[in-house]
Amino acid sequence: MKVALFDSDGVLTLPEEVFSVVYARSHGLDPEPFEEFFRNDWKPIVTGQVDLKEAIAANPKLWQWNGTIDDLLDYWFKTEDVRNEELIQLIRKAKAQGVACYLATEQEKYRGNYMREVMFKDLFNKCYVTAELGVSKTEPEFFQAIINDLEPQHPGIEPKDILFFDDSQSKVDTACSVGIDGRLYVGVEQVQTALGV
Repeated sequence: MKVALFDSDGVLTLPEEVFSVVYARSHGLDPEPFEEFFRNDWKPIVTGQVDLKEAIAANPKLWQWNGTIDDLLDYWFKTEDVRNEELIQLIRKAKAQGVACYLATEQEKYRGNYMREVMFKDLFNKCYVTAELGVSKTEPEFFQAIINDLEPQHPGIEPKDILFFDDSQSKVDTACSVGIDGRLYVGVEQVQTALGV
């Protein structure tokens, strides 16, 4: 049985710009403080150590948002909800032909849940989110946790039997370091050929 893992941003979603750039421009704000926030404060958020809502509430001067934090997150998630429909249709086809497909994404818990419940509802066998596993995708422990979870579901599976598509070479390299067949994503045809569907 074939097993495939898919990254989200840059693979399953294709927004032209990241939310912080869109947000800063639309609110007449300097983008540099947002870049600093994501550079310095983001890793603890996407690994589940810090709650995103609390991080936003602690930085009112940065966000300058007048509504509720839930409204801000709703705006954020919808802005970046630009789906790669061609790839999604291919995944549906692959699943119909017996390929087990999983999401492997670096997200904080709220957007991770939005992907599970809204963007990719019923698309994947399971969603693996860094905030829920407690490690980032640049750490081998993230992929080892996935391997450990997949083994009981697919008896006899070995890491080399798991395909992984990501648009970040460093994350592909991390997956490869634990034996997963990591591929730098270049397009839908590449995935179709790799899965043989």
